[in-house]
Amino acid sequence: MIKVNRRENPLFTKYNEQIVIDSLKKDFYRKCYLCEEVTRHFEIEHFYPQKIYLHLVNDYSNLFYSCQKCNKIKPKNINTTSDNEIINCCEINIEKYIKLRLNILECKIEIIKLDSAKDLDKQIDNTIKLLDRIYNGTQSKSNSCEDLKDDIKNIIFEFEKKIEQYQKSRLKRAILEDIKEKLDIKSPYSSFKRWIIRDNNYLKKEFEKYIID
Repeated sequence: MIKVNRRENPLFTKYNEQIVIDSLKKDFYRKCYLCEEVTRHFEIEHFYPQKIYLHLVNDYSNLFYSCQKCNKIKPKNINTTSDNEIINCCEINIEKYIKLRLNILECKIEIIKLDSAKDLDKQIDNTIKLLDRIYNGTQSKSNSCEDLKDDIKNIIFEFEKKIEQYQKSRLKRAILEDIKEKLDIKSPYSSFKRWIIRDNNYLKKEFEKYIID
């Protein structure tokens, strides 16, 4: 989950119009806002459920790009009350509060709370629970998390291999451009790769300047 900066402002009557679909694809870079998978199999999700928040049904700021798997796994009561509200990644930089890390030895995704914020604590905790459900299958009957973890593992392995190539190579420029592309918000699972950089002093000094939201 990563900060999304909306740039589109489409004019529409109903939320499922093509112009809305096209705008969400641009704003979210075709990435599910929850798991960060780049996907064509998506659904328009109402961040605040349309059955309860009727006035937000056709509000573009309430429409999110979600993969079908996450939309099915996410409990229906999310964002129905203040007690089960999650962080809105279009308003808050979630990387300030939550770290995502692949634990290969335990075959799980670690979702780590970094900081507390008086007004956001409940949302942070709820977001962590939801991400744990999506990435690790906690309290979920779905087994889609296994395919998701395999995909993340392959992406991370490729990224770490590229970092290793950069460190060993004398011709770093071409490799650097590839690394910068993989750290970009458009890239799948970019938050995982960004934390690999932040958690290593050498890599942080070398590459943190290329982490741009």
